[in-house]
Amino acid sequence: MSSAPTALFAPSLLEKLFALRAVSPFDRLAPAELALIAEIAEPRAYAPGETIHADGDRLLRLVAVVGGRVLTSDGTSAGTLLGAASLVRNALAPHLVADPIAGARVLRLERGPFFTLLRECPAFTLGLLELGATPAPAPAPLP
Repeated sequence: MSSAPTALFAPSLLEKLFALRAVSPFDRLAPAELALIAEIAEPRAYAPGETIHADGDRLLRLVAVVGGRVLTSDGTSAGTLLGAASLVRNALAPHLVADPIAGARVLRLERGPFFTLLRECPAFTLGLLELGATPAPAPAPLP
């Protein structure tokens, strides 16, 4: 991805393709599948400190962070793939802001194409499940 200022963020199809390839689980897609997603992914730049998502609501699209960072309200990184839990489980998303120094550049995928991707690309779906998988806590010892 080019290092152009956020206001000028208009990546080419090839730049979007390579940026998505660097974000899991997009890296599992076949080249033709990834090209289709890159074509419809909408670029969006956020200025340093700009609110990306308000607390207490659902994130209604999938967001792949391809430049800069996205932070939660406590200042920790929100990761590189946002919105899947809201779309799949109707979960509320945390408050999200662009990095106060670098801002954030993202590629967004609307709800319809996201669900088509889940249905048509099992490797992507498995990768998404693995991203959300956390080890189960060990059971408490019996008294």
